[in-house]
Amino acid sequence: MSYRATDDLQGYLKDAVLPRLKLMHKTELMFQQGHKSRKRTLTIRRRHRNLANIVFLDSAFDELVNDWIEEHVPNRSLCLYDEDRKTGERFTVRSSHRFNVPELLLPAASDINRVCDWLDNFPFQTVQRVFHIMFPATKDWKFVTLDDRSCDDDNFKKFHWTDVNQDHPDIHDLSVVVACQPPWILSDEFMWQFTQLKSLPEGTTRPLRGKERLWGKLWDTCVHNQTPFFILTSYQRWAFGMFSRGWTTAFISPVIDAQSRSPTVMHALLYWLGSALHAAGGFVQPVEVAEPVHNIFSDDESELPMAEPEKELEIATSLSSWSGTSDEPASSAGAAGAVALDVSDRGVDEPHGPDVLFKKPKDPTLIWEMIELWRKKLPAKRAENESFPSPTFATSVTLLPDFLDDSATSDTSDETVGVPCGHWLMSARR
Repeated sequence: MSYRATDDLQGYLKDAVLPRLKLMHKTELMFQQGHKSRKRTLTIRRRHRNLANIVFLDSAFDELVNDWIEEHVPNRSLCLYDEDRKTGERFTVRSSHRFNVPELLLPAASDINRVCDWLDNFPFQTVQRVFHIMFPATKDWKFVTLDDRSCDDDNFKKFHWTDVNQDHPDIHDLSVVVACQPPWILSDEFMWQFTQLKSLPEGTTRPLRGKERLWGKLWDTCVHNQTPFFILTSYQRWAFGMFSRGWTTAFISPVIDAQSRSPTVMHALLYWLGSALHAAGGFVQPVEVAEPVHNIFSDDESELPMAEPEKELEIATSLSSWSGTSDEPASSAGAAGAVALDVSDRGVDEPHGPDVLFKKPKDPTLIWEMIELWRKKLPAKRAENESFPSPTFATSVTLLPDFLDDSATSDTSDETVGVPCGHWLMSARR
């Protein structure tokens, strides 16, 4: 008797091991002829990167992943089809024989684009389906290609796990960058060396080594996208990392093999995507890091501008003979017909007389209340036929519970199997 993956997601993922990557023979020939040394060198800009500490997470990472999977992935029937009839998302990585997952065949990889096809069709497609079942409010979050048309396109590709319908700083902070290099470049030994680096040298005159250039490339990519969570993979090997808020410290997991079982790559991917979205029990920065404040609050591509020294004001001689005081009416200066300049916190759209000028309060609390009052008067924008309320982005605190609320209802696009429409989280056994 065969089961759907949704009858026991946890049991399905336990044996959902990535299929072995098929490589063309000509790729191995290029590797032997020096393709490795010629193509490993990544192009990175000369810039200040204060990556002073790289923390290796050792085997504790495996325990964190396994514990999170056991706690959060359902092990009972969800009464859902394996394939989402509306989006086409489905399970593509085969598991044990009791789960009926059709076999997917892909051509052998001869270049990095073919390797990315394997990534997109196997781990990304399946993890995306599982994540959307676990957290239906993340339906708009998908893996998309980050195409910047750089000179490293033939040996360094990037994906982005993000909300495809919204572009907001809070969304960037919750997203994940996935960087890929083909296995004939990102070898097992090179991957291990990458995870063992302790810091990125700054100010050195010597050329950066391969593992240092790869860290620099990842740092540049994540800072540019303002996305602290990242994944590095060759498909055959995987490493999961994140940068601290000020980008001076990185945390990196041990290398996980594509055929690993405790945890599997699928387990680690789910855990890392959930951690980026601040899911309960997800990864959090294990140590406090002292970082320059300008690293935290500056823009992604530049440091905060230095303020120029203030110039001494030159006060012109007054042509007026008025001897009044500042609290006397304007008419005392012969300006009875003057129009008050209505430039205030309320803007210049509505004219106001001199007696109703809107003055900015000195108390910061009152200023904040004033801003909140203005925000509440803004017209609400709702997408047509929206299945669940769009989250507001005042803070990440208001954002996250909406995304990771696993008590979803039948608003999800999935159709239940053999039961009336209603709550999707059902425990009936087939």
